[in-house]
Amino acid sequence: MTGLSDVRDLMRGALASLFGFGGRLVARAMLMVLAGRAFGIEALGHLGQIAAITEIAAALCVLGLKRSLLDMLSLDAKNGKAPERRIVEALAISLCASLIVSTLLFFAWPIIYPQSHSVLPFLFFAVPGIVFMEVALSAVKFKRIIKWDVWTRGIAEPWGFLAIAFGFYVSGTADSNHLIMAYTGSIFIGAVCASIGLVHTYRLGPLVFSKPRLSSFPAILKQSAPVGLTDMGNMMLRRIDLVVLSVFVGPQGVGLYYMVQQLATIPQRVNALFEPMMSPIIARLHNAVDGKAISAHLIGVCRWVFIIQLGITIPMVVFGDMFLSLFGPEFVVGGLVLATILFADIIDGSFITAETPLVYAKPRIPPFLLALTLLIEVIAIAVLSKYWGVQGAAFGFLLAIITLSVLRLYMLKKHLGIQVIGASYLAPLGIGGLIGGGLLLGRYWFDLAPSLWIITCIIIALAAFSYLIRSFALTKTDRILLRNWSKRRIRTVRP
Repeated sequence: MTGLSDVRDLMRGALASLFGFGGRLVARAMLMVLAGRAFGIEALGHLGQIAAITEIAAALCVLGLKRSLLDMLSLDAKNGKAPERRIVEALAISLCASLIVSTLLFFAWPIIYPQSHSVLPFLFFAVPGIVFMEVALSAVKFKRIIKWDVWTRGIAEPWGFLAIAFGFYVSGTADSNHLIMAYTGSIFIGAVCASIGLVHTYRLGPLVFSKPRLSSFPAILKQSAPVGLTDMGNMMLRRIDLVVLSVFVGPQGVGLYYMVQQLATIPQRVNALFEPMMSPIIARLHNAVDGKAISAHLIGVCRWVFIIQLGITIPMVVFGDMFLSLFGPEFVVGGLVLATILFADIIDGSFITAETPLVYAKPRIPPFLLALTLLIEVIAIAVLSKYWGVQGAAFGFLLAIITLSVLRLYMLKKHLGIQVIGASYLAPLGIGGLIGGGLLLGRYWFDLAPSLWIITCIIIALAAFSYLIRSFALTKTDRILLRNWSKRRIRTVRP
């Protein structure tokens, strides 16, 4: 990885995101315990179905501006143009699209979820809320300011969800509709936080008086369309399994799968620690035509994500059924489902960043790959879940993720000459296998049952994994970069 300032920004962003990740993790864990035990597995199944459709629709309406806006703003900055007009244009066009889609969904919700009449007004504004939040935070991240992303996604949204759901539980109205109302309420809270961040970053005056031009809309749509299809495909890849699964199993099966997905987001969020800074950095380097720096950043980040995610995943696989039991006895049977999805998330989380350079350099390729993968996923889940239920859906998801990752890495090598996977992955894999074997031995040989012993084993395993990685798996470049990044900036004194 080259460019120490970029490395510092990546690490600064990752550390800031880690704070938000911790806050989100605690809130989401408490929410899932509350939802599983107080609202019930069926309510969780209804929420999963509603959330999947809402978030797929929002991904469509964002129009790819989550990433393409960074490229546009980077190009505008290169040409000396102020960013405010472009930001307002992006918000206007995406919000118009979201209102159109929300209107269509307004008539579809009673068919999809017959009990939705009391929550229709909340669902109508859910898609615009997500769209505004995504575009506004993307504009803020262009300035390499990460704190508003952290506050929105790590604090405001998850804790708002928990607070509203807990309020319904205390009032004695814990049912499916109230859980959905808590979900939509958290979206509104997140949108408000994102709007504060946008105004704080760019100021209200320049945004209000930026004079957006309707003539710019077609150009924005044309530039964003491939990225929009890619982002929507990525969202569908993570949500379509819930929609397809709901056709073959009841709300209880969907609730189990959704709960497993929520638990699996713990290691999956590792990639999100680097993404807020990675996208603007690659956008800038793409406009600077610096392919060597892009390659170095990408190879380093993919490997770091793989190592961190592997360390978190191993204890979750070994003790998966015990973790799931915290949410209620009916979730214990999902241990194998959790292990399957965790394995898929290691592959996807480690190499999803490989898509970003393709989005900027070869924008037609990622949508094609995702369309092919979604076709495979839908067919695989439909066939496998028909015979093996929730476990079949997990295997279908794994098959789709493996296919997509192999195709991404192949296209990255073919078109940009970037080889992500190398011999440097062997040492982390060996260490991970060793730690996993030790945990399995500790669980079944010593018959661990008390929670204290399990927590102790996990802490020891993580410490051992970290020590072995630091001793045997860091490359020479890793050590140089970590040493340079940890040094304080040397202040220059004017003569």
